[in-house]
Amino acid sequence: MKNRALWAAALATGFLAGCGTVHGTHPISHGMTPQEVKNEVLARIRDWHAVTESATEVVKGIHHGRQTYRVTLTSQLPSGSFRLTVVPRQGAPYVVVNNGLNAVEYRQGARHYAVLTASATQWDRFRLLGTNLVKTIESSHAVGVSVKAKQVVLHMTTPIAKGTQAKTTLWFNLDTNMPTQWQETWSGGSITETLTDIHVNPTISSSAFVFKPPPGVTPEVALTAQGTELDLAQARVPFPIVLPPSSQSLQLNNVNVSTQGKNGRVVLLTYQSATQSPVLITESKTLAFKPPSGMSMVRETVGALRVRVGSMPDGGELAQLMVNKTLVVVEGPTTVVDALVTAWGNPTSSSTSPSSP
Repeated sequence: MKNRALWAAALATGFLAGCGTVHGTHPISHGMTPQEVKNEVLARIRDWHAVTESATEVVKGIHHGRQTYRVTLTSQLPSGSFRLTVVPRQGAPYVVVNNGLNAVEYRQGARHYAVLTASATQWDRFRLLGTNLVKTIESSHAVGVSVKAKQVVLHMTTPIAKGTQAKTTLWFNLDTNMPTQWQETWSGGSITETLTDIHVNPTISSSAFVFKPPPGVTPEVALTAQGTELDLAQARVPFPIVLPPSSQSLQLNNVNVSTQGKNGRVVLLTYQSATQSPVLITESKTLAFKPPSGMSMVRETVGALRVRVGSMPDGGELAQLMVNKTLVVVEGPTTVVDALVTAWGNPTSSSTSPSSP
C-alpha cells in the first residue's frame, strides 16, 4: 500500500490569526457529538482557497523505519496548483511544481527534471494540511472527540486506499481556528506532520507555479499526461505522434521515448480505457514490424487504411497500421482496438498532433 498522509503537530506562533468564532459557525463545547464537532471544524475551514505552510513530517513504516522531512507548501484551489519543497534528513531535496495542467519534479543536483501527470497522488501525504484538508475531513467518519479550553482533539477513521481505513486524529486550535496536528496510522505504518507556520487565503502570484530549471538542466519525460509532456516527446522523435480521437475516451497515463534496435526512437503511449483496461500504443518511423512469435495476422481495409490485425496469445487484439506516415501498433481489448482502428480509418477530425484536442 502506498503511504499516504498523517500529519502532526503544532505551533502557537506563526499561525494566521482567526480568534473567536468564525462567521456562520457555532461555539464548540463539551457535550457535542463527534459528528457535530466535525461539522463545526469544517465550517471554520471550508472557505480555504489558498494556503502557504511549513511543516515537519515523520513517516514510519514496517520496512523503511523512521524518516523525517522538512516541507514547505504553497497550494491553491480551484485550479489545484501547488509548489512543494521536500527536504529529507538524508538525501537531496526535491521540488514539485504543479500548474493545474501538468507537474514537474526536480531533485537537486540532477541533470534532468521529470514532467509528470497533474493527477499523480504520490505527494498527497505532504499536502494534507493544505487545501486538501477539507476533502480529507469530509471523507472521514468521526468516532470520538475531546474538547478543552483552547483545543479540540477529533478522532476519525479515514479512507487512505481502496479497502483500507486509517485511524486519524486532528488537533485544532480554537483561538486561531487553525489545525495544529494531524496523525494517521494504519497496519503498515504512520505519518505525523507538525506545522511550524501556516497562512490561509494569502495572495499568491501565478509565478509561484512556474518551474524555472537551473542552468543546463533539461526535461526528461516520465509519468505523463496530454499537454506539455507530449510536446517534449514530439521534439525527440522524427515522426508525428498519433493520438487517439477524443471520441474514444482513453485516459493517457504514461509517455516514454526509447530506442529499440533498428526501429530507432519509438514512443510508448500507455492508456486506460473506460473499463480500466490497459491499452498500449507503440509508434515509430519505420515501415518494418514483426508480430510476436506464434501470432498470425490478417490484412483488412478499414476506411482509408490498410490494417494488419491479430489475436494476442493472452487475450485481446493487436493492430498495425500507418497513420500519416507514422507506424502505429495498438494492443488492448478487442473492442477498444477495433474502435480505434475504425476511428483512424474514418477520421472526422485530426488526431495526429500533441496539440490536437
